[in-house]
Amino acid sequence: MNIIKNNFPAILFFISLLAVFFFLDYQNILFLRPQSLHFIRQTDCLSFVSTYYNLGMDFFEPRMLSLRSVDGKAIGEFPILYYITALLYKLVGEHEFILRLINIIIVSTGLYYTFKLLRVLLSDTYYALFFTFLFFSSTILIYYTNNYLPDASSFGLTMIAWYFYYSYLSVDNKNKYFGIAIFFFTFATLLKITYGLNLAAALLSLVIIEISDNKRLFTKKRIRNFAAFILAAFIIGIWYLYVITYNQENNTQYFLTHITPIWNLTSDNRSMVMDYIYNYWYTKYYYESTLHVFLGLLVGSIFLIKHSNRKLLIIAMSTLLGGIIYFLLFYAQFEAHDYYFITLIPAIILVVVSSFISIRNRFPKIFNSLYVKLAILALMLLSLNYAKEKLEDRYENAYGIFATIGKQLNGADEFLNEQKIGDNSTFIVIGDLTPNGSLYFLNRRGWTFPDLSSMNIMKIKSESLDKADYIVLTSNTMLDNPTIATIPKEKIGIYNNAVFYKLLR
Repeated sequence: MNIIKNNFPAILFFISLLAVFFFLDYQNILFLRPQSLHFIRQTDCLSFVSTYYNLGMDFFEPRMLSLRSVDGKAIGEFPILYYITALLYKLVGEHEFILRLINIIIVSTGLYYTFKLLRVLLSDTYYALFFTFLFFSSTILIYYTNNYLPDASSFGLTMIAWYFYYSYLSVDNKNKYFGIAIFFFTFATLLKITYGLNLAAALLSLVIIEISDNKRLFTKKRIRNFAAFILAAFIIGIWYLYVITYNQENNTQYFLTHITPIWNLTSDNRSMVMDYIYNYWYTKYYYESTLHVFLGLLVGSIFLIKHSNRKLLIIAMSTLLGGIIYFLLFYAQFEAHDYYFITLIPAIILVVVSSFISIRNRFPKIFNSLYVKLAILALMLLSLNYAKEKLEDRYENAYGIFATIGKQLNGADEFLNEQKIGDNSTFIVIGDLTPNGSLYFLNRRGWTFPDLSSMNIMKIKSESLDKADYIVLTSNTMLDNPTIATIPKEKIGIYNNAVFYKLLR
């Protein structure tokens, strides 16, 4: 009984977490193949896993299935999650759910440390629990937690880092906490460079806190701490320099390795992005009442700043500043890449919690009452239900213009194996709008082209026709094209209306 009593908060959290996951149907989503929004990015991620598994485990030479670059060599982000997944494939066999499960585990750990951080800050287990799941109830975070992209994992790692960083500041400055925080900030930033805003915010907040406490900045201990930040920045910088160099040497410009700032856009494009943010974020990213409560807490706390937790306020404002800078630097990405929003969630958490503490400290009787806790609980449940509805919408409309190729070629790799077509054979796929989608479902390398326009015909002839072994036409109507008709080829078979040919030399 003492074990249960002593670990009651953790037990309560993980029981609640499992309940939320089952409510969101994670147990079924876990085993879905790539589909729905950002099918392109999903198959890019799995493409890295596939090439590690099938072509060799050289960590520093990641490749895609698409051969548009030199031998498919390309890097998007630090590929550790793909590498671990490929290693697990070698142990237990190829199972796509492994990468999803890794992301779920990392985010779950991050949510647990969010809960622990809020318990310290709020001194209330139930508030900590309700707010943790309220923050989690973003459709975007819920969707990408059980998915293949690394963005949600970067969020989880960041929240682990913030827990240990605040512990360092508040628990007798224990150096081990500082080192752990820097490690997780660095790890998160290696996965996604945009999370570097949290590392920068941690450094800024440390400087402000030390100065405001009238402490000397250049003691031996402070220099050691600043050196840790410099080392982290150096590791991150070296890695991304390698990424840029690797991509340039292998002739790939596919992955974004530069900023897309607001000042580089035309006024019409800026307005277009803002319209998307206002009309889509507001109705799809969080339950609208949740956003209203977040905004209300922020506005209310402005007038009660003297009641705030000073250290948390400094951290929150530093992170908010970092979030604003990030928003401006990557403004163009917010129109079509919803997962960029996840980077802002740690700032939202810290700012909202800081705001709530300011108001609760001013009105303790009201905000420590059962009624307010029940109101937050009700908001959390409504917000999770809203997110579930939006999540269901994403999977009910799972096969849009990009993902439809996955539906058509699902199981086509088994068809190729039945035809005794070797794993090393290369394919041209015509009718695929994605770089790796069809190739991933074929489990073969090659080139994809969206259609048979004159420009793509030129590319097919110049880039791939002499190199490929097979060609796939995703529609019979493509046979009427004069160029396709004159290509020497031998029909292999038809799979879900996709026609497979062996190219003859």
